[in-house]
Amino acid sequence: MDSTTIKISDQTRRELLKVAGELQSKRGKRVDYEGVIEYLLVRSRRDERLLMEAMKPTGRSSGQARSALRQGRSEDKQGEKELERRYT
Repeated sequence: MDSTTIKISDQTRRELLKVAGELQSKRGKRVDYEGVIEYLLVRSRRDERLLMEAMKPTGRSSGQARSALRQGRSEDKQGEKELERRYT
């Protein structure tokens, strides 16, 4: 495998080390900068796909979505009031 040298700031290096520590803790084995960068790249692509999925048209108008949101909030408030009554 060919390699290259890149310059990064001390702050970026510290952040990469934090991510490396988290990955090492999860995986139970040593992780190098290459592994950290690959992980971050895969994660950024996955997050982008999730965003695009969330932004897909639903076939509902904004008015319908707003109405559904208001109804859901109203149901949440009623549920919270019921819990307060039950446990206070």
